[in-house]
Amino acid sequence: MILAAWQFGAPMVIFLAGLKQIPTEMFEAAALDGAGRIKQFWHVTLPLLSPVLFFNVVLETIAGFQGFTAAFVISGGTGGPADSTLLYTVYLYLRGFGDFQMGYASAMAWVFLIALGIITAFVFRSGSLWVHYADEGDR
Repeated sequence: MILAAWQFGAPMVIFLAGLKQIPTEMFEAAALDGAGRIKQFWHVTLPLLSPVLFFNVVLETIAGFQGFTAAFVISGGTGGPADSTLLYTVYLYLRGFGDFQMGYASAMAWVFLIALGIITAFVFRSGSLWVHYADEGDR
């Protein structure tokens, strides 16, 4: 868990850059219209930050499925104790390079690629429902 929290720095820098891109005039206009801090967050910050959120969701989803190093190091390359750290990627590695079943490991890698592609395609399809771009009013 500490390793995952440590590695979350890059998405936070991306979020910070996204927050810096929101014009302060938007918050001033919302405040003039009577919006409090919570309404400003839900109606100004979140919609204008949704492209950044979308980008981070896609990258972190892919990164989440590629968890290998921490599980491999913690288990000593075995996936133990009691297969508690036997992630799909660790199992793929053990079949391919531990048991030299390269065909089986290759098939596992293709299934992994297709599953990740389907999940990523779902995120992209759902993005049209919740991602709002600032220039949409110009169309």
